[in-house]
Amino acid sequence: MDDLLADFVAETREMLEASSGEIVAWEADPSDTARLDTIFRFVHTVKGNCGFFDFPQLEKLSHAAEDALSECRSGRREPDRALVSAVLAIIDRIGVMTDSIEAGEECSADGDDDLIAALQPGEITSVVGEPKAAAPQQAEPADGEDDAAPKAARSNGVQRSIRLPTELLDEVMKGVSDMVLARNDLARRLREAGEQPTIDGPFDRLSAILADVRNAITRMRMQRLEHLFGSLPRLVRDLSNELGKQVMVDFEGGEVELDREMVEMVRDPLTHIIRNAIDHGLEGPGERIKADKREIGLLKFAARQSGNRITLTISDDGRGINIERLAAKAVAAGIYSQAEVDAMSQRRKHYLIFEPGLSTADEVSSVSGRGVGMDVVRANIERVGGSIDVASKPGEGTSFYLKLPLTLSIIAALTVGSDGQRYAIPRSYVEEIVFGSSDHIDFAEAGDRRLITFRGKRVPCLSLTEILGTQADDAMDWEASTLVLVRLASDDIFALAVDRVYDHEDVVVKPIAPAIMDTGLYAGTTLLDDGRPMMLLDLPSIAQKHELVNEMRSATRVPEEETAEQRKAQPIMLFTGLDGRRRAVRLELVRRIDTIAREAIDIEGSRVQAVIDGAIYPLAGLEHGELTADRCRLLRLSDGDSEIVYAVREVLDAAELEGEVIPSDADAMIEGVALIDERPVPVIDGHALFARHSGGQRKAPPLSCRLPADSDWARTILEPLVEAAGYRIAGDGDEESDVAIELAEAPAVAAGPARRVIRLRHEPDAPGDGADSIYRYDREALLNALKQARMGETA
Repeated sequence: MDDLLADFVAETREMLEASSGEIVAWEADPSDTARLDTIFRFVHTVKGNCGFFDFPQLEKLSHAAEDALSECRSGRREPDRALVSAVLAIIDRIGVMTDSIEAGEECSADGDDDLIAALQPGEITSVVGEPKAAAPQQAEPADGEDDAAPKAARSNGVQRSIRLPTELLDEVMKGVSDMVLARNDLARRLREAGEQPTIDGPFDRLSAILADVRNAITRMRMQRLEHLFGSLPRLVRDLSNELGKQVMVDFEGGEVELDREMVEMVRDPLTHIIRNAIDHGLEGPGERIKADKREIGLLKFAARQSGNRITLTISDDGRGINIERLAAKAVAAGIYSQAEVDAMSQRRKHYLIFEPGLSTADEVSSVSGRGVGMDVVRANIERVGGSIDVASKPGEGTSFYLKLPLTLSIIAALTVGSDGQRYAIPRSYVEEIVFGSSDHIDFAEAGDRRLITFRGKRVPCLSLTEILGTQADDAMDWEASTLVLVRLASDDIFALAVDRVYDHEDVVVKPIAPAIMDTGLYAGTTLLDDGRPMMLLDLPSIAQKHELVNEMRSATRVPEEETAEQRKAQPIMLFTGLDGRRRAVRLELVRRIDTIAREAIDIEGSRVQAVIDGAIYPLAGLEHGELTADRCRLLRLSDGDSEIVYAVREVLDAAELEGEVIPSDADAMIEGVALIDERPVPVIDGHALFARHSGGQRKAPPLSCRLPADSDWARTILEPLVEAAGYRIAGDGDEESDVAIELAEAPAVAAGPARRVIRLRHEPDAPGDGADSIYRYDREALLNALKQARMGETA
């Protein structure tokens, strides 16, 4: 009986989760009889099960709800807000009683009669002006339920399934993880012992089987997001009713799967975002009408999977975030100075919403305050290795973007060493790895903080030995260390100095004691191949502890002279000219890099031009040497109004021009000489170059080509070839085409005049009268004919 009772509790909870969303959706569309049938079957099933288990209170409530819904099914009663609210109240009561049944406790019957009385038409109460909320799309229940389950579940096909406690799945996952570690240890020993053909084959099969089992266990832990979405319509409805607003919810990507533990971790942050959006993001009906918006606000959820991460977007079409007001609040609260706020970009001002205690609301409501608690939301998301971003447009709405890992149990990690111990760092945080002895690394001190200058940026630097308390910071040999550049989810960057970096590997993360977690240093533990334990560093908490998490604030405190110096740097493109000498051109002039055939370049006297994608460009750079015989490399340069191409031998790299350009009179096309990588490099004078080729790009419209009519071969084979040659396929309405292609064996059909005709034959060898035709599969000859026609038209 205990097993049957456990099944009853589990089944009732599943139907509870699905039915609340179905009821809200049915309220928006009372004519949806399918949803009404689903709700009716749920309460009917609960009533029947209660009779079997002898739960009279539960049976009485479900029977009353069944009678009310039966009247709606028969058409004797129209569903309204009062009925829906009463049914939802009974659903909630059934949930409370189910919890009591599971705990073996008695459940008081106080208030049950009032709930039943609220179902009667005479007990209808309404709130003046209270709008309806809708949930047009609702997640489907899980597969494998009995005949009383919703139709949506059965439409996917009945699957055989059993219920297992999640703790059992966790134990199985731990066992498989230990087997993987033992396999890794055995693999290391086999490598040390040398090749053993009699063992290597079975070991490889064992490895493959273990990998399959591990993937299967991982999939067992996954849960569709529709289970998370299923409870949201009810939350949205209750909040919108309480605040007197109309809100419609829309879901997309419910089929995306996420680790069940991750689903539970993200539930609270998601709830807080929803409460903020409805309370302070979405306007009331009157305000929306004045703003020329629909009276009903939209709250949309969209999930996408990209690799091993999930992107969850929550967006509303409300009033948006008033960033100027938010910035003023930050100044008034003393979080930032006015100068710091003025130096912030729009995106950084949006991030002020994550500051603790900061809100644009004049009064803190009982529901939420936009900004109050959002720092906790970000901390919870980052704690699981995710990130949160925000974008908003005044009057159009706000969107939050949550990026989450698929699973918390297995992560890609970087193994580092410090004081003889190994530690793991989540690889998603690693931006770059550099040696402290590198020439482009400069160490400096600012007060009690150590900084490094890397790629022109000043970054805080921490020593892992100092963080763990194994060595004093002043005893650290910084230049002998390896620096791991860490980028947190909030885009904060800092350097972590370690003794050495070992390897990249996937690690199985296991929980650790709460006392160790409270240190703020570790996020979990794992095992090395040889079975030794290894701690996983909690980088966000470490950065928070050392006050490195607010990059917005530190970025505004960069000295003005450094900022001015960085602004002087100009990006340039380094290349090798046709004479083999290094030259540079300002990167802002370079539109793209092209590689074309030598035949596409036309040189006639002083006229030098190249044909690219049906357009003619003046060609420069030939004064330095000869073009290659086959393929030519060109830089396409633009001054904003016209374009030219510059012939080069090789494109080298993009670089920063930080020093001065020393003027030179030796070549009119050279702006001067700059020192780049300790070598003098001539810089092309863009002004003089475009002045010489003042014609710039003479981009002629594509020539038209008429193909044989009613020919499948011309449409499937010939048309792509002609378009690739830079021609436009002529339509039936064209009076005259530039080129027409005819099939020699086909009867002549007057399809319109053409300036030039190319005739194609079926046979490779030309007959006596076919000297003026081309074999239709002679690609080179056909392209050459099209080129000659194009050059003749554009010369």
